[in-house]
Amino acid sequence: MPNPDRDSFGSVEDLMSYLSAIETTVEDEVAKIADHFDSITDNIATSLRTTLGDHSWLPKSTRPLPPPPTPTATPMGYLESSKDWVSRHRAITAAVVCFLGTGAFLLWRRRRLDRVKRRAKRGKNGQRTDVVILAGPPSAPITRSLSLDLERRGFIVYIPVNSLWEERMIQAEAKADIRPLHLDVTSPSSLTSTIRKVTELLHPSETLRYPLRFVALILLPQTPSPPQSQAIAQISADSWSDAFSIHLLSPFTLLQAFLPLLTSHQSSILFINHTNSPSLSPPLHGEANVVAHALDSYVSTMRKEAAAIGDINIVHLRLGALDYESDRNAHQMAVALRYDVCAAPTTRSDSAPERKVRGSPFRQLHLEVFDAIVGKRRGTVYVGRGSRTYDILGKVIPQGIAGWMLSLKAQKDQGLDQKKANNVANAWQASPEWEKVDHVSGEEST
Repeated sequence: MPNPDRDSFGSVEDLMSYLSAIETTVEDEVAKIADHFDSITDNIATSLRTTLGDHSWLPKSTRPLPPPPTPTATPMGYLESSKDWVSRHRAITAAVVCFLGTGAFLLWRRRRLDRVKRRAKRGKNGQRTDVVILAGPPSAPITRSLSLDLERRGFIVYIPVNSLWEERMIQAEAKADIRPLHLDVTSPSSLTSTIRKVTELLHPSETLRYPLRFVALILLPQTPSPPQSQAIAQISADSWSDAFSIHLLSPFTLLQAFLPLLTSHQSSILFINHTNSPSLSPPLHGEANVVAHALDSYVSTMRKEAAAIGDINIVHLRLGALDYESDRNAHQMAVALRYDVCAAPTTRSDSAPERKVRGSPFRQLHLEVFDAIVGKRRGTVYVGRGSRTYDILGKVIPQGIAGWMLSLKAQKDQGLDQKKANNVANAWQASPEWEKVDHVSGEEST
């Protein structure tokens, strides 16, 4: 170590810093020597322990203890593994819990609402007091199903009819509270007479101690279903006129005639129509698309004007895929109804299998209609499988993609029909009769 001269330090501070550096250097060297000595001692002890432990002449009391065994990881159980996975994936766990919790809550609420007993109000003597007008084709299965369900829940159901055949069809149900209501929407005098008759029925009389309440008008505008798909260029003016008159003008005229009565009784107005296919606006379905969108615009406009009209509950039930199974009383409802979600009404070949679509039970529509009548449902209500999904897809998916997807099925069906026609033509051409005809025609031409 250098021994500097005392005069070489400029001040006392320099001398102190030099001495502290010497102290630090000495400590480092001593620590290194001690570590080296410890490692040598450990190696000697390990060698002695190993050497002496292998000799059997030493007594067991003087033999060195064997080294402790290395710890091994014990396998975790199912619960510990689950806890470890949850702690490492907290975000995924939270998302799964939220999804399952929301689904369980919705399922519980749906089952709880299904168990609620739904019955119409009655008078003190048990008399029925709530009147519903169900404006739909009497021969339609949906009209018959709703009328039977509403009658079973305690309503007096009137179905507008325009012919003796429709009146007998309603009377064949053998239900005293499902009654025909003669009505001709094309005749203003018939409308006025019917409104006067309904008004008189609602007031108490000698046989009616309690006044009746007009609680709802249910409109069932049917979607046009042509026998085969048609482009807009192929639809005649008469077809457009018939579609507008039957599916739009008739329900609008009926609603306008009953509107004063609905306002005075603060009734509910229900529009029920099938909307799966019109939501996507598929090609070759011009009439159905125009009628469905016109009805949507009409309902939306009327709902905005409801505040000025009066306290009226306007509900639009958009139907999806619904399946109806026969009731216990087979004579009351023998026709099964199946709404196809998006089936193009094209001509099918005999060998092509019919597409089966499993929908929601028809009871779901019954419950939603009752809740809408009593005011528990407002706005737009989606009923049936695919109703909400098709509505969202129709608003999100570009029209070009939706039209291309829906046209694939129509092209496939048309290809099957063309193939069948070609096979039939080839079979006729290969028959002996056609060969004879061709031979005779060839001789005549020569």
